[in-house]
Order: sequence, then C-alpha cells, then structure tokens
Amino acid sequence: MRGTVPLRETKDVLPRLAPGRRFARAARMRASRLAALTLTAYGLIGPHPAAAFWLLGFSTADTLPAGAFSAIAGTGGQYSSVGDPHQTSFTPFLPHAGLRVGIADGWDVGYRLTQVALPFSSVGPSLGGEIDLKHRLTAPDSPWQAAVVLGVAYSYLDISDQSRSAWSPGADLIVSRAITPRYAAISELRYVYTTIPTAAGGTNANYLNATGVDFGMRIALTSTVSVVPEVGLFDFAGHLESHGANGIAAQYGAVLAFRF
Repeated sequence: MRGTVPLRETKDVLPRLAPGRRFARAARMRASRLAALTLTAYGLIGPHPAAAFWLLGFSTADTLPAGAFSAIAGTGGQYSSVGDPHQTSFTPFLPHAGLRVGIADGWDVGYRLTQVALPFSSVGPSLGGEIDLKHRLTAPDSPWQAAVVLGVAYSYLDISDQSRSAWSPGADLIVSRAITPRYAAISELRYVYTTIPTAAGGTNANYLNATGVDFGMRIALTSTVSVVPEVGLFDFAGHLESHGANGIAAQYGAVLAFRF
C-alpha cells in the first residue's frame, strides 16, 4: 500500500528515524574522533630530536633612557645536530617579538616571547615568556658599548589534563660598536640553562646547557626604526630522559626594532 513500509524495511530505517539513537551514535563518533586527535597530539609532544628555541639577542649594548620604550618583531630559524647518534633538525621559521623600557641611567628591562625548552616537543608547540634586566657597563657616549643581561624564561601548557613546563635562566655579555650614525656592529656571548621538570625523570634527567656567540648589525632606517640581522653558533650539552643531548646549532634571524 502506498505510504506504508514493509516490516523488514521498517527495521532497516528505525535507526535513522530515532532522534535519540541518532544523537548517541553521533556523540560516540565525536568521542572517537577526539580520542584519535588526543593520541595524535601525544605523538607530537612525545620525545623527539631536539628542536628550536631562541638564543639570539637582537640588541646592542646601549640601554634606553628612563621612561623610553622600544619594541622588536621578526623571525628566523635554526639548524641543529644533537644526540648520540646525532639527529639533525631544521626549523626555518621561529617567531620573535619583545618590548623594553628604560628604568634608570644604564638600566632597562625587557620582556619577549621565546621558545624555552629543548626539545621543543617536550612542552608542546607553544611560546614561552622571558623577562630580563640589562645593565650598561660603559659610558653612554663611548663608541664601544658593553652590557650584561640576566634573564629567566618559562613555558607552560596543559593538554588532556597533563601539564608540560620548562624554565630557562641565562646570562649574556653584549659588546657593540657604532661604526657610523647608521650602522652598529653587535657581538654577544650567551649562556642558557634549560630544564624540563615535567619530562620523564624530572630535572636531573632533562636539562641542557647552551653556550655560544652571535654576530649582528643594527642598520638604522629612520631615526626611530632599525633592522637587526644576526647569526650565531651554539654548543649544546645535556641529557633528555637520561640520554645524551650534546651537539651544535646554528641560528639566523632578523627583526625590525622601534624606539618610542
């Protein structure tokens, strides 16, 4: 009869006609997809070869006058060869941005975004923050400038009720030389200690010492805007989950610098 469905066909279409069962089935499918994505995320944040975090400073040794502000923004990359046997990695694009403010004659403070941990994947694909204090050691009108910088960085995220964190204190010695009113040469000796307390084995089994030198140039575009390219070479020594993480890395980058 037109408008009726035989019993056999009725059984086949009942799941499609029951909203409650249809909703439950969709919920189960969403849960399955979420579980698959969670497992994929854990795969991405599990132990991998060393990846990148910023070691370049992008700064001359001079400090800002009290109350003055500056900002930087740019990008760059890192190539590293770490471990035994050595495993290489290349990160072509690392974002970088920061702010500075002068607090007294010869002193300023800064905050910048940075990737903290090595390996990067041990804390997941997130940025950390770094705070530093800079002190100029030379007279403000000297063509040669020198400064020391002390800072600490921290990174944290939470994935599927499991937290990942890393922290990283460091120290820099910066030397710069004004070549002309437009150009200034920069060299920096940098040491950074990184530890990943949330990785398997804790701090004692997951740490890194990074020491290196970089060279750059500040090129003034206007009285308040400059471009700062830098390159650096760094030595890594440490452990990841009790395995050696010794090796080297080369970094490059460039930022635009603004003074206000």
